[in-house]
Formats: sequence, structure tokens, C-alpha cells
Amino acid sequence: MAKVHETYSAGQFLTASLTHFTIAHASIVMKDLVETVSTRATVVILGAGGARIAVENNGAWTAATLQAALGAGWTVTDFDY
Repeated sequence: MAKVHETYSAGQFLTASLTHFTIAHASIVMKDLVETVSTRATVVILGAGGARIAVENNGAWTAATLQAALGAGWTVTDFDY
């Protein structure tokens, strides 16, 4: 089996698993969502329209704490495969 060589940029490696959430709001403003999530964790995947988001699982966010931080009108649930 051939060894594959790749080039990585600084900050490309994760130190934990990912936590995935489903986000619901009448009008998702991506900037607000990313800025709020980024206060405690690294956003790794952002679904089209913001309906799904995955963050580095450092224990900083749960569905309940993220929903509280986003405020009224937002619904956040764990996304299980």
C-alpha cells in the first residue's frame, strides 16, 4: 500500500470529536449563528442555510445551552445519525 503525502495548514487538525446540532429559526442569519457558536467552540461544518452545524466537541455547547445563547425564537436539537 502506497503512503499518501498531504500538505496541511495550521489549524486544520481537530483535537476532539464533533458535536452536530440541528438549528431552526424563522430567519437564520448565518453570521449571528457562527459568531455565537464561535464564542465557545470551533465551527467545523455549517450546513446550507444554517440548518445544521457541527462544532469541535470540547464540551462547551449542548443543545440547551446553545439554544439559550441564541435567544428567543431559536430551536436547537442534537443531530443524531
